[in-house]
Amino acid sequence: MENIGKDKVLAAVVRTFFKYFTLGVIEGKSADSADMTVYEPKNVKKVMSEHIEDVSRIFNQEVFFAISRINYVEEELERELQAFVAAGNKTTPMDLMRFACRSDEFYDVMVCEYKRNFESLLCGSFATLSKACEGFTECAALGSIAVDMAENIINRIAHQAYGEGKKLVAE
Repeated sequence: MENIGKDKVLAAVVRTFFKYFTLGVIEGKSADSADMTVYEPKNVKKVMSEHIEDVSRIFNQEVFFAISRINYVEEELERELQAFVAAGNKTTPMDLMRFACRSDEFYDVMVCEYKRNFESLLCGSFATLSKACEGFTECAALGSIAVDMAENIINRIAHQAYGEGKKLVAE
């Protein structure tokens, strides 16, 4: 069974979320229009700026799900979260994200990718899935997961993010 580094999977998950969420918003706004200027950088920036709070909220939910799938076996996350909360720990979205990462190194990878991809989208840059992991440093300590599992996680994120983007426009 072929494996891929968790850091590369997480990089792909983050880039996929941003790409498909933004595409969902743009296509939702232009559904009745043949005007493709919506894809120009200035319009991508406008879309992202208009929805920054929604982007952050949905991103936290979706990437938390992805990280938990990567790092935990079934039901293990729920047990550990209950113990985490029972011990009096904070439970803001980013605190939970850090917890789910299981290491500060993994968390830092996620934060770095979040910032990099948000900035690139504000410039109108869409990373393709085939190039999603290029130039990303290997972190052996983070371990690896099966390619099939990684693809399932990434595909789920893409589908969900696209749907959430379109739903925001429809509301």
